[in-house]
Amino acid sequence: MSGDIQGSYAGRDELGRYRPGFNSRKAAQARMAARAEELRREYFPNGGMSIMDGNRIVLAAKHFITAETCRDHVTAQRATRCAEYLLAKLKPPAAQLETARQLLDRIRP
Repeated sequence: MSGDIQGSYAGRDELGRYRPGFNSRKAAQARMAARAEELRREYFPNGGMSIMDGNRIVLAAKHFITAETCRDHVTAQRATRCAEYLLAKLKPPAAQLETARQLLDRIRP
């Protein structure tokens, strides 16, 4: 089916059918969470992500999934551009400033 995770998956049995208590909505949520985690690791490998950055990453992941699964090329392009726009607004974590002790130690040998 379009939009389903390929390969073996914990929510399906050996014939590829959904197991009890698992449905396409949960599969889509798992796919979006995996994509969001992938983007988080790419943009913030050492942490330091703000709440707004986290929300933008989740929304960008949803747009990327939409772009991958939709059949209309115009909608796919719009979703991709929207996701790229959201990722462009991410702010990298600020570099830590040197403490006064580190500055004094650097000045005095």
